[in-house]
Amino acid sequence: MQTNGSLKEHMVKISGLTYPELKKWVTFDLGMKPYRAQQLFSWIHLRRVNSFHQMTDISLSARNRFEEICEITALETCNTITADDGTVKYSFTLDDGEVIESVLIPDPPRLTACISTQAGCRCGCTFCQTGRGGFRRNLRTDEIVAQLYGLQNGTDDRISNVVFMGMGEPMDNFPALRDALSIISDDRGICIGARKITISTVGIPGGIEKLTQLDDQYGLAVSLHSAVESTRLKLVPVSKTLPLRELKKAMKDYISRKGRRITIEYCLIAGINDTREEASALAEFTGDIECKINLLVYNPVEGAQYRRPEAESVNRFMRYLYPRCQAVMLRRSRGSDIAAACGQLGPAARND
Repeated sequence: MQTNGSLKEHMVKISGLTYPELKKWVTFDLGMKPYRAQQLFSWIHLRRVNSFHQMTDISLSARNRFEEICEITALETCNTITADDGTVKYSFTLDDGEVIESVLIPDPPRLTACISTQAGCRCGCTFCQTGRGGFRRNLRTDEIVAQLYGLQNGTDDRISNVVFMGMGEPMDNFPALRDALSIISDDRGICIGARKITISTVGIPGGIEKLTQLDDQYGLAVSLHSAVESTRLKLVPVSKTLPLRELKKAMKDYISRKGRRITIEYCLIAGINDTREEASALAEFTGDIECKINLLVYNPVEGAQYRRPEAESVNRFMRYLYPRCQAVMLRRSRGSDIAAACGQLGPAARND
């Protein structure tokens, strides 16, 4: 006899279906009219209801049938904490007990949602709390989308931008990422434009190429952190699978095919990658790439022996890069006082 738990596992995660998938499922699997897909998609992704019985323009018999065979994923918020700068970190509990973190970042007129794609991460970046905690599992599409709706439901202001810069390496969970992108940019739903969505990657084989092949113009951010192969390998161990030469080729192909410049993320760490030699290598590496360089100052994480560079070191690094590089900016870390800044999300960083 199946338990309620096992029955739930076999239910269709309807909020993780793209519109074409939903339409196919409704018409071919259930034998319903195609317009039912439009109704369902609108209720779930535009009005963001979490019960089929709230769908008042759908017949009671159809609602009962949906209730029996599928579910709308809504994540349980186990904790929220607000930083001095207004950044809010959400901790969500998944069905299997895993906890993931997402961040809502106000920067008027923009309101940005920082979303996770994995519980943990297998890339093992040595300065990142998520990577130091190891990989637990990929998130399903419905879990990725539910984070965004959980953040949106927590504010009266409309989320204008989405960045996949939370826990995990997005390209390591590409099928779920691809479908989540389709859902949240669909104009029948929450409708956040593709150009307002950015995917961050450290660079894994085939990852950028897959993003390049998508029709929409999603933004790309590359977490580089060093243009010196040996330094990058120390900071980003997974970079051994994609040397800088091959990473650069994938970046340039993306720029050529999408007609968009990319963002290069560079976390400055004292005595590691903030030297004149590192700045020179970065300037040379980016010299023929249409890009913007975002410099970040290292945010301390538990167990890592790295240090934040002094302000003068950061300024020297910036002065060397500009005007040698097209666009350079020092990005202010948001939410560092609540362990919500870049590199700080993860189990040891929770403020429960």
